[in-house]
Amino acid sequence: MMPAHDNFYDVYSKAKKIKIKWPNNARMAINLEAWTETPNAKYRRTRHVGGSNPIKEDDVKSHYDCRTASENDYGGRTGVWRILRILDKYGVKASFNTNALCIHRYPEAVKAVHARGHEIVGHSYAEDVQLIHLTAEEEREEIRTCVKLFQDFVGVRPTGWLTSGMRHTERTLGILADEGFLWHGDAVNDDNPYPVNMNGKTMIIVPYKNAISGLNDTGMYRRGITARDLFNSFKDEFDILYEESADEPKMLTLAMHCQMAFPATGKVYDEAIKYAKSFPDAWFAKRIEIVDWVKEHCL
Repeated sequence: MMPAHDNFYDVYSKAKKIKIKWPNNARMAINLEAWTETPNAKYRRTRHVGGSNPIKEDDVKSHYDCRTASENDYGGRTGVWRILRILDKYGVKASFNTNALCIHRYPEAVKAVHARGHEIVGHSYAEDVQLIHLTAEEEREEIRTCVKLFQDFVGVRPTGWLTSGMRHTERTLGILADEGFLWHGDAVNDDNPYPVNMNGKTMIIVPYKNAISGLNDTGMYRRGITARDLFNSFKDEFDILYEESADEPKMLTLAMHCQMAFPATGKVYDEAIKYAKSFPDAWFAKRIEIVDWVKEHCL
């Protein structure tokens, strides 16, 4: 039986496209993102993060997945610092999708992200507890809890949200609007941001990149593709969007994950930024900067 209300297509797909014009006539807005995943044995993910598949058997004696926890821990211990160093090298500010649990697991990393002027984006409490597992009351409480934790820890609340696993519910956008968020990042159905009206407020949808695009590094590794292939995908997408942007400005997102920021991947991140910076009319922007610009100049 078809549902009476088809939330995604009624809200996101039917949203009006707007004419985009970036500041100083720049052709693209480029967003570099990273987050630190944290393990939680309560919910089993069906897909692996790096090289192993999280355990799902019900009859195991130890329900704590040390192997997957170790792979994820690379992000907070090592990968985040590599990404921060590369961003510092090129003077680029990024949007960090950050699980609130990172405040407890990796407090120095969260402080460093904020101190360097990067945007902290709400990314659920823990990577392995997704909103689709929660009731309506639990979902609202999770979002409110994340806001409070970041507000108390760094003194600034997140104004953007990307759901863990990008698995939001039909309720998420309305809750975000009610709770004072300005933008939502789970959709992957456009190359540019666009507005939607929700509960009397204008929310900006800032599209993300899924694994299929080749510009989400976890997706690349899940398919056994190397870091060098990630750079080739970045360059190809940059080149075609740059060509198309002669008629309409475009936005390109390279999704970087801290737990994927191995030395070889870090070299690719470095080369990707260097390549994009060789184009004088490319605008590097945090997502909140894009949202503010769109609301002021494009609506």
